[in-house]
Amino acid sequence: MTENEFDVLWQRAEAEGYGQRLAAEYPVWRQKQRRTLSIVAALLIVVTVAFSVFTIQQRQFRNYEKVYCNRVGTPDAQWATLAAEMLLEE
Repeated sequence: MTENEFDVLWQRAEAEGYGQRLAAEYPVWRQKQRRTLSIVAALLIVVTVAFSVFTIQQRQFRNYEKVYCNRVGTPDAQWATLAAEMLLEE
């Protein structure tokens, strides 16, 4: 047997050992991968729902700082007060 043949056989035997070890560890690795993907998906759903709830609340509670009216003589503060009173009434 030549040195080259010995090296080829050695590498083949070593590769078989790695292959068997990887095949034995694959189910555990796959389970961890699925768990990780499930956690990431759940977090993504939670963030999406939280963001949508937050944006809906922001739309409902806008702070109206300016009031526009076509009457020149009425000050903006009066219209802002009127609008605030109307919004607070139910």
